[in-house]
Amino acid sequence: MPALAAAVVASAALVIGRVLLAGHHPDQPTPLAFYGSVLAVWPLALGRAAYRVVVRTYRLTDRAILVDWGPFVCPESPVWLSNLRAVRSGAGWLGRRLGVGWVELSETSGRVLRLTGVRDPAGFAAAIQALVTAGPAPPPP
Repeated sequence: MPALAAAVVASAALVIGRVLLAGHHPDQPTPLAFYGSVLAVWPLALGRAAYRVVVRTYRLTDRAILVDWGPFVCPESPVWLSNLRAVRSGAGWLGRRLGVGWVELSETSGRVLRLTGVRDPAGFAAAIQALVTAGPAPPPP
């Protein structure tokens, strides 16, 4: 979200800058550098968002939560439901309106893992808590 907000602000600055620099010639280096830097923000912001949507997956099984951050990040070890101490969920002001937020998993070992970009974070946290309360199967040896 911060990158997307930065892209919106930069685009607004581009429009305002176009009005302020209307008397300048378009072949001068300063306006061209300004426009080029603003236009470069959008592919980066959209590319990052597309990567996160496509490759980040969280799978809930009867024993564990499997987390996959994508091919550019080292694999995360499974979060065994039998080792969970607490489950929290939340969202920012925009996330609440879009139905997207985070789920935080605290293990008895002290490891805390925050899953971001979760659709219906309260529902996902409730499903995890229901499996923990029901007594998940023990992790494999």
